[in-house]
Amino acid sequence: MTTQLADWLEAYLARTRELATVFFAVVPLVLIYGLGLTLAAPWARSGVDLISGRLLTELSTTTYIAIQCAIAIALVALAIDRRQRTVREHLRWAVPSIVEACLWGLTLGGIVLTLMDEVRLLSTTSTTGTSELTISLMDRVVISAGAGLHEELLFRAFAVPLISLLLSRAIGVPKSAAAIGAIIISSLAFSSAHHLAGEPFSAFVFSYRLVAGFVFAALFLWRGFAITAWAHAAYDFSVI
Repeated sequence: MTTQLADWLEAYLARTRELATVFFAVVPLVLIYGLGLTLAAPWARSGVDLISGRLLTELSTTTYIAIQCAIAIALVALAIDRRQRTVREHLRWAVPSIVEACLWGLTLGGIVLTLMDEVRLLSTTSTTGTSELTISLMDRVVISAGAGLHEELLFRAFAVPLISLLLSRAIGVPKSAAAIGAIIISSLAFSSAHHLAGEPFSAFVFSYRLVAGFVFAALFLWRGFAITAWAHAAYDFSVI
């Protein structure tokens, strides 16, 4: 039984990182966010999503929905084109990967606070007060899906490999150091972006997001984009 479990875990870790499995796992998140925007409040759109707002404004709802469905279909087509095994097998691995990601999302807050405590950042005080805000379930779902999808796409899937590549090839930094540098730089950008977008600065919140960026980047390098995106979405949903 132990050997079988070890074999399954080894296969799971490998196959959930296969490109086709990643595409299949991301499709539901794309549809939840893209279609959900038609029902959610305008401010529920992700701050780094520069396209959907314009599409919603300039196109009819039917056309916008058709575009979102086309994006999902394109991802499915890419998954089928890049498949390394049957579609059914990729789907069989995609489902537990989403479950794993949601478990990561539910525990991430505790992980971040533990790490902050280790480096003595929990003593950092917030300079802003707290406020009560009533958010509908639909807005909560859309905000979370958008953050998971677009923030991970920009700050992890795009920024981490690009920065690492620039550091290693353009500057000559060793690959391991380049990866660490990419995690630090992308996490600083991730935390800063929220305040540059208009959120009042808070030393505690900035530090919290910075450490969260480290965790998300590490999770991305270890488990891939789909699991990191779903983990981010599940985390945001649990704390909003």
